[in-house]
Amino acid sequence: MVIEYMQKSKVNGDLLSFLADNKCGEIEFDLLRFMGQHPKAKLSFYVITQAFRIATIDLGNALMALVEKGILAHRLDGHGLVTYSLSPDEKTSAHIRELSSLDWSVAMALKKELKDRAFCYQDLWRDSKRVAGL
Repeated sequence: MVIEYMQKSKVNGDLLSFLADNKCGEIEFDLLRFMGQHPKAKLSFYVITQAFRIATIDLGNALMALVEKGILAHRLDGHGLVTYSLSPDEKTSAHIRELSSLDWSVAMALKKELKDRAFCYQDLWRDSKRVAGL
């Protein structure tokens, strides 16, 4: 007997717009899902690198990009330890909590959609520069 399983789940348009407007790359997307699963945590760079096991330079760039966009907050304690946490902005935090609550397959489909949109925007930007003669 074969059981066919299909999950029909739609992503909130506000969430898609939020992620697209903030140009979240793949590492940033994964970081946001991770931080959304730990919404009250203040995590050090070391802890995050242990969870992700990717090049620290790539992770550091993604963290700083999210801090600059106001999606994550960072804090330096009295001992020189920098910790990262979700932004205190309630609307931003709500988007991240929603992102982290998505089923894995839905989240991966959303990640692919964002990647496809990024390529589309790059092509449009390149074409507009060509038309403008730049």
